[in-house]
Amino acid sequence: MMERVLIVSGNPKAMQAFSELVVSCISAELYFAESCGEARRYLASQQFSIVIIVTPFPEEFGYDLANACLQTTAGVILVVKNELETDISHKLCEDGIFVFSVSMGKRMFSYALYLMLSLHHRLSGGTPQEMKLQNQIKEIRLVDRAKCLLIQYMQMTEQEAHRYIEKNAMDRRMTKREVAEGILKKFDL
Repeated sequence: MMERVLIVSGNPKAMQAFSELVVSCISAELYFAESCGEARRYLASQQFSIVIIVTPFPEEFGYDLANACLQTTAGVILVVKNELETDISHKLCEDGIFVFSVSMGKRMFSYALYLMLSLHHRLSGGTPQEMKLQNQIKEIRLVDRAKCLLIQYMQMTEQEAHRYIEKNAMDRRMTKREVAEGILKKFDL
């Protein structure tokens, strides 16, 4: 699977170096932003697996951009100077942002990349409980739409429409969702 990675850096050499590191580790479609503003425009219009922010920038350091990335499912790697790594790590570790400095080396960068990728996959997948609840909500909406059609076209009351769907589901050994889908097809909706 091709991952989407956004590399944000005002330094072309750093951008090139990190793009080579990423490509050596994972199969990725790379996007580049030279400023935090450009990166925010990308984030507003596209989903990314990982965002790599190479600090600093002329307009800001990069904290705000890293925090903006937390509103997405992307894993975030903030690249800082060696002497800043410890202080910044303590400030950002609770947010789930991986703070990386060049002194950590290629192996640690590879580890950070895989760690942030697994975080992205976990966040974008949702929990099984959430997925179950979303499916239940979809089913309720579908059944409610079918009830409305029965009320409108068959002149049933809400209770009669509800009972009609339940009885058909039991008699035909179908789910209420399947019965509702059949009603929607019958009325071409």
